[in-house]
Amino acid sequence: MLFPLHFRPAASYHEAPRAFGSRRDNGNRKHAGCDLYAPVNTPVLAVADGLILSAGPFYDGTWSVVVDHDDFVVRYGEVQASLPQGVRAGQPVRAGQIIALVGRLKHITQSMVHFEMFSGDVDGPL
Repeated sequence: MLFPLHFRPAASYHEAPRAFGSRRDNGNRKHAGCDLYAPVNTPVLAVADGLILSAGPFYDGTWSVVVDHDDFVVRYGEVQASLPQGVRAGQPVRAGQIIALVGRLKHITQSMVHFEMFSGDVDGPL
């Protein structure tokens, strides 16, 4: 599996508030992904071969691209609505293919890829 950016962010995505499971909304919910800080317009890469399940509005003016990578599903969130040619539901992707660009959030100055990884089971707690 590849990393979704061409570089590792300087800010650790293993520590709060960027880490999976970090507390949100005064502890009422947990963060469902890892925030990988990167400048707006940074290419976002498919981490493995797969099939795009959906692409659409996500959070605070950004979009997400959801890809089934066979053994797991990834939601690449907080990307630009303007996607590269051919990136749409039902289309295959190859590992390392640019599937999006880091977007600009309306109310947060830090830009990032919100990276969520799922086993394919959508039931139960985080």
